[in-house]
Amino acid sequence: MVIFAVLTTGLADCGTTPSPTSPEMVNLESPLYVIEGENQVEGFHDFWEKMELIYEHVSLLGGYPLVEGVEKYLENIRKCNSILVIPPIPEGIQEFRDLEDEYPDLCPLSCDELESELDSYSLSLIYFSQDIGAEKLRGVIVASQIDPSLAELLSEGVPLDIFFRYEDGQLQILE
Repeated sequence: MVIFAVLTTGLADCGTTPSPTSPEMVNLESPLYVIEGENQVEGFHDFWEKMELIYEHVSLLGGYPLVEGVEKYLENIRKCNSILVIPPIPEGIQEFRDLEDEYPDLCPLSCDELESELDSYSLSLIYFSQDIGAEKLRGVIVASQIDPSLAELLSEGVPLDIFFRYEDGQLQILE
């Protein structure tokens, strides 16, 4: 009887497929900055308005060259969680590269990594990472357009250090 119990316990996991490891999920919190450069993404203001309804304290920055705009509010941005919204055009990617050159701590990943992923996946492309030094979340959304329903999904939690996209009303992790 004891041998049967040991065999049953020892073979309990045989033949099963290990479950894939889930990425770490974290919640965005206020205060939060939603940042766009001079190269605009369609739906940006509607997205920001929905974020403002969800989080109550969401600052908006846009319409300036990205580095110039960030420099005006640099200390405040560093104290907040932030989401960069970048259009997938050469000028938008260049603005991201310029920001990385000046303030790499505000970018959740390098421009080279971002461009490599853009070559592999269709849009939208989203990425969040933890800025350990500031204890803040830094995100980037690369898309031609965004809408308020994305804000609702992000409020349910975002995966860290993995690319995902918004498609068919859902967040889909890219592998």
